[in-house]
Order: sequence, then structure tokens, then C-alpha cells
Amino acid sequence: MKTIKRRKEILDQLEKNNSVNIAELSEILEVSSMTIRRDLSLFAEQGVVTLVHGGAVLNRGATLLHSMPFREEKLRKEKSRIASFCANLINEGSSIFIDCGSTTKEIAEAVLQKKNIVVMTNSLPVSNILSTAKNIKLIMVPGVFREKPQGFFGQMTSEFISKFRIDILFLGADGLDTKQGATNPDIVDAETKRSLVKQATKVVLVVDHTKLGVSSFMTVATLKEIDTIVTDKDADPEMIEELKNQGVEVFLV
Repeated sequence: MKTIKRRKEILDQLEKNNSVNIAELSEILEVSSMTIRRDLSLFAEQGVVTLVHGGAVLNRGATLLHSMPFREEKLRKEKSRIASFCANLINEGSSIFIDCGSTTKEIAEAVLQKKNIVVMTNSLPVSNILSTAKNIKLIMVPGVFREKPQGFFGQMTSEFISKFRIDILFLGADGLDTKQGATNPDIVDAETKRSLVKQATKVVLVVDHTKLGVSSFMTVATLKEIDTIVTDKDADPEMIEELKNQGVEVFLV
């Protein structure tokens, strides 16, 4: 079994059962216990699990922020479809902001062939992707670099953002529910996102279906502040209907 597929299966088992046993995983996946230990050690370094005797336990909680490599491994196809749809929302001459996150990173790939647009970002991966785009004006937002979200944050970031008007903000979030709106577990990241929302003419929230119904530590945008939500087709129909009833435009892709 290939490494990516094996680790995805381990993550699926963690999401389903909250914990895993090395011996059981070794038997199910038909690999050595040493291989499973290496995978779990990697997840522990990323903050996804806590290692225990004979296995690992999934880290959960309102203030937990998983690292970028972990988030990138989940739902790649769905995130790619969301990104392609978002790229079609951008008109020539627009100024857009691409937030930090694994789904928003996919948007950077999707807009590479766009012409005559301005892209602002505080995401290091996004800026690396767009640094080769010849017809896009790229503005890197300053701030203090944080390793897990792979971006720049803080007071310097918010003050810089306040000088600009953003046509479309592609906003990421760790959770979305009908009461709290879009939420994030990290206070500094959340404050930066709130600064972005204030400057945006249109706020497009990009979240895969696993984020729906999830409430994290701090609200970054209420439903009234969100114009459009783009998610995948596996989203809960009842929640989608409730979001639409509250006046939010929702696209399933």
C-alpha cells in the first residue's frame, strides 16, 4: 500500500474511532508495526495525535489547529473542485485575497492562468505558487510567521490589510455552524481573518463538508457577513437548507 493511501486510512480510522492500535493497524493495512509507528510519530509531530502505549489518540478540541500537511491530505479532490469553481467567480481587473488554508491553497493553483488581477495573501504556500504567474500582480502581506497555518499574522498584518479594499475574499475556516458562523481555533489567526472580512466587498467562504456543523473557539465571520459558501456535494442537505434560509448563497460542487 502506498504511503499516502495508508496514512489516509489511518486518519479515517482516527476520525471514526478517536484512537488506533498499532498491532491492529499493522494487520489491517498489511505493513509492519514499525511503519505504523513512523506514521503515528509523524502525525504526533503535526499535532494530530497523542502517542500512547501501543497506539495513538486523536487530538480534539475547540482550540486545536492541525498542521498544513495534515489538512492537505484530506479530501484533495473535493478541495480541487471547490477551487476551480471559485476561480470562475473572478473577473478581470478584480482584487482578491486568498486566505491561509489547505482549500484556499488549491485556489492559488486554480487562478494561475488568470490575467490582470491583483492577488493579496498572507499565506506562504499561496505566494510561492503565484510567484511564477506572469499576468497576476501579487502582494504579500507582512506579519509574524506561524508554522502550523504557514502564514503571516498579527497586528502588523491587520494594519496593512486595513489600507486596501478587497473585491473578493476567499476565506478559510475550521468550522461552520448556523449559530456561530465561520470559526477558527486560533485567536491570532481569527483576528486576522476578521480584519479581512471588514475590508472585503464579497466574502466567499470555502469549506469542505467535514467542516459543516463544527464549532471552533472563535467566530471569524457571522452568517450575515458571509455572502457565499462553496462546499462539496457531500454536505448535509438539512444544514445547507438552513444556511440558504438565513440568506446565504450556497454552491455544492
